[in-house]
Amino acid sequence: MTDQRLTLDQTAGGSKRDLAGFVLSWLPTLMFAYAILIAPMMMRTSGGVDDGDINIAASKSNALNQLFWLGLFSLALLASLKRLNRLPAVLLHPVVLAIFAYLAFSGLTVFWSPVPGIAFRRLVLQVILLLCFILSIGLGDSREATLNRMLALVVLTVAVNCLAVVLIPPTPIGYAGIYPQKNGLGAVMAFVILTCLYGITVKKGLTRFILLGTTGVAFILLVISQSKTSLGLTVLIPLVVYVFVGLAYHLRVNAFVLFLLLASTGLVLAAFLSALTGFGLDELSMVLFHDTTFTGRTVIWDFVLDVISRSWLGGQGYSSFWGAGVDSIVFREAPSFVSLLLQAHNGYLDVLVETGVIGFSILMVLILLALRSATQLVQTDRQTTRLCLMLILFVICHNLLESSWFRSFSQIWMLFIFAALLPLLPSGKAPGDQKP
Repeated sequence: MTDQRLTLDQTAGGSKRDLAGFVLSWLPTLMFAYAILIAPMMMRTSGGVDDGDINIAASKSNALNQLFWLGLFSLALLASLKRLNRLPAVLLHPVVLAIFAYLAFSGLTVFWSPVPGIAFRRLVLQVILLLCFILSIGLGDSREATLNRMLALVVLTVAVNCLAVVLIPPTPIGYAGIYPQKNGLGAVMAFVILTCLYGITVKKGLTRFILLGTTGVAFILLVISQSKTSLGLTVLIPLVVYVFVGLAYHLRVNAFVLFLLLASTGLVLAAFLSALTGFGLDELSMVLFHDTTFTGRTVIWDFVLDVISRSWLGGQGYSSFWGAGVDSIVFREAPSFVSLLLQAHNGYLDVLVETGVIGFSILMVLILLALRSATQLVQTDRQTTRLCLMLILFVICHNLLESSWFRSFSQIWMLFIFAALLPLLPSGKAPGDQKP
């Protein structure tokens, strides 16, 4: 009788743990679904805002966003209650410590922000979003289960955007799908392709066939979006990552050290060739965009650099520069079209203008720690290593011409956090099950 009761108790406890693991495995997918499907479609159906009012509109709160993220955070906390004994180890992970360091300094910048109310509200949203990722991935059970949900999401995302491309006329500069502009569609399709490349290597049969088809359709959508940044990175980054992971695996050296060595060598070689041939940024812009201003970005960068020089150490305050209302520097001083923007089209400049050199330094440390986290799996899980490195490098490079670091629930920023934390999730496969 005692043995039977013990068995029933163990079964009930196991069911509770399974339910918690099930919920946690779905949370990252729900977060991405809101960012790349639900929020864009709701914005499109609501009609958006006029360009002239964009800074004023962006400074206001959004009740739906607040309800969604608070609800998701509550769900993450409930699912994590029985696993809090694992939380200290997660919180001491170097990537998590770097994230908290940036958040802590961002909280300090609220005190000198010109719009402290807006800055604090946006910081709270950022804390909630990052805690949802940390809890769901750090306390989750299975890397494969979480990635399976993500694969299902990217297939659905391509299907929805295929329908949108058929029903919604293109913009003058490319198809936008369900997103406000073409770069949104390009970035999401890049995410789809990089994720599907992982799925194709680990799945078999019909699932692999579906992912192959999804990759092909996503590439077509990426091309017709005319998002050159996303297209170039989607072609180049997988080639670099596959070669690097294969090299690191077979040499059996410290993959992170090898990455730093190859990256620094590549940068020095690029600088040398540029000096030797005279092929600089102006020439690169002409090749990519048929002008020497990176399609007007240099005008934005000059303005932002001027503002950075006024408060270079601590910045203007976290999320206190763009979309900060009629009293903001952007609204008062920005030239021509720059006053209609919500980003500098360079994530590194946006970090500098918001949190100064201190925040920028923390970001650099976070990037290095994220790369180190991804490369630690080279010998045990090459598929996940490739996925993490592809996503991290995509975000690093994408922020050279767009902006997403620590920006609300930007899909690009979320990709970085997801990839940086993913190695924390245990794998359900034995080492012998890993594929090349």
